[in-house]
Amino acid sequence: MIKVLTKLLTFFVISITGILLFTSLPVLIYDYAVLMNNTRLIDRGQMDNNSFLTNSIVFEPSAYINQIKHTVQQILDVTNTTYYSNGQDYELFPAFVEVYPQSLTFFIGALFFSLLMGIGLTILYMLFPAQLKTLIKRMIVAIETLPDIFIIILVQLTVIWFYKTTGVLMFNIVNVYNTEAYFLPIFAISILPTLYIVKYLILTIEEESLKHYIEFAKGKGLHNFYILIVYLMKNTAVPLFFQMKTIFWIILSNLLILEILFNIYGITRFIADYGVENPHLAAICLIAIFLPFFVLFASGSLLIRKLDPR
Repeated sequence: MIKVLTKLLTFFVISITGILLFTSLPVLIYDYAVLMNNTRLIDRGQMDNNSFLTNSIVFEPSAYINQIKHTVQQILDVTNTTYYSNGQDYELFPAFVEVYPQSLTFFIGALFFSLLMGIGLTILYMLFPAQLKTLIKRMIVAIETLPDIFIIILVQLTVIWFYKTTGVLMFNIVNVYNTEAYFLPIFAISILPTLYIVKYLILTIEEESLKHYIEFAKGKGLHNFYILIVYLMKNTAVPLFFQMKTIFWIILSNLLILEILFNIYGITRFIADYGVENPHLAAICLIAIFLPFFVLFASGSLLIRKLDPR
């Protein structure tokens, strides 16, 4: 248990350090103080533009270290943190409270929806005949080759086509006025993670099916569905949990695209709008995304270790 806790603590420290180093990177390679000063002058109308300036690549390690220190200070005093935008400084709260829960809802919803759909589709797949299984595998490979943005747009267009054909709007396709979209964004962003889960489970189950304990279970006359649920799915649960990090990154990489296409003003759009001018804001937002899922993964790892000390 101590070994697991040490690994989790090390992973946490490395992750937080990586976020701090990454978000402060522009200060290292650009003369950030001059760029921000010019930006403020333009926002206040004291300069028309900065197109006549040359933004050459520089190396500013001292400014980089100072920015990291500033970011740490802002994190430690997060309730009083401010960010710059259009000539003014704004308090991080309550703006952060408005964007963070919305994105977290879609993120968690997509994560659990992907798991449920992935496991359900895998069970159905295992019950299909061999020829149909081959066709399904080819379909999964074909869909995975499509760009993420194309899949999300295709989902929206399908709902629009169905509405124009039948006059029935199955789901809201965009946030507008008092209308908010919930299920469709979660479904759209869950497609690729679901396919990843199905593909992974199929490979894992097919490997498990060749082991002796499965042959022994079949020799006892147990039904294939019983073997699938009680033995195969149970023994693939732990390996699937350790694939959650990959699923996390798949969802996170598509979150900004989702928020733009569905007109959702969430945390990734918040970072895109203000993160460049405020590296500390980008760090705070990324840490806020990271923390709840680190707690989830850490709790799962500790539980697995407790149930199976091996």
